[in-house]
Amino acid sequence: MGQNRNGGLPDRMLAPFEGASSAVASFLLNGGNVEFGLSGETGIGVDCNPGDVIFEIGSISKVFAGILLAVMIEEGRVDPDRPLGDVIPELAGTQAWLTPNRLATHSSGLPKLHIPYWKALFLPTGDDPYAHFSRDDLFRWMRAWRKSSEPKADAYAYSNLGFGLLGEALAALERAEYSDLLQDKVLDPMGLTDTSAELTYDKGKRFAQPYDAAGHPVRPWTFKAIAAAGALRSTPRDMARFASRVVDAIREPRTALDRAICRSALPPGARSTESDQVPFVQCLGWISIRRTREAAPVLFHNGGTAGMTSEIYICPQKRAAIGIFANRGVASGFWSGLKLAFISPQRAANDLFESLPTV
Repeated sequence: MGQNRNGGLPDRMLAPFEGASSAVASFLLNGGNVEFGLSGETGIGVDCNPGDVIFEIGSISKVFAGILLAVMIEEGRVDPDRPLGDVIPELAGTQAWLTPNRLATHSSGLPKLHIPYWKALFLPTGDDPYAHFSRDDLFRWMRAWRKSSEPKADAYAYSNLGFGLLGEALAALERAEYSDLLQDKVLDPMGLTDTSAELTYDKGKRFAQPYDAAGHPVRPWTFKAIAAAGALRSTPRDMARFASRVVDAIREPRTALDRAICRSALPPGARSTESDQVPFVQCLGWISIRRTREAAPVLFHNGGTAGMTSEIYICPQKRAAIGIFANRGVASGFWSGLKLAFISPQRAANDLFESLPTV
């Protein structure tokens, strides 16, 4: 286990995340070896190992929500194809196609946010769009929501609202708070001690200062009812530990949690992670990328908040994974977002994985 500026990753892969006042942390998992990297300024005032700096991981939180759903399916607590309105009294009368599977695969037809997207575009950079939206608010919103016709099962529309609803529905079934349920069933069993929605005083000392794309400090985001869509914070070390567990579970599932991890890496109804769909297929949270039918599939998700950007790639066939974490809201800026799309870290990740031997 080592560390250097790039963490074993090529410069071109990290370049779009870099900023004059911010930092980029990374990890490269290759077999049993993990290499960490850190460059730039984290804005924290304590001496901290590169692998232990805490970042918002944004929508990578959806992967954990997908695993939680898979755990509860394995436990027999959830029927993934049963309408939420049939099992949660507060959601009685909502659209009959709103099932856990449809929510977890962005095929529910729900909008991206609980406010019109054009209004979200006019929010000041750094404003927290989720801080005051509670479970009661969400369920009330859902009871009022109507769509003229059921979307096709393969109609894809990315929805933070949908994942927020998924998390709150699972929590309501267990009469729990979403963050507590996730901690109990996923984070603690995986040994992820630095991954959570809340920051303790000690963890707060290691939390990187968020900056927008222009380098201005912004407030961290907080979540209530949409927590499953993007509330988690984590470290490169915890995310490398997570990636290693995902690799081991998919290659040789031994426990109920391993089987749940495998289920989360499949599109609903599939029996194998060796899907021949290209270039990508939506799983339970994960996106499975396959550039060609001959290439090894790669599990992927990214995350962006007003002040942070993150990406994770896992290639179980190669026992390899990549994580990138920046305390800069790359996607919140027009030019920085274009640069990120043009350089395409996804392509660079696939190139790196293809250069590694199959083990």
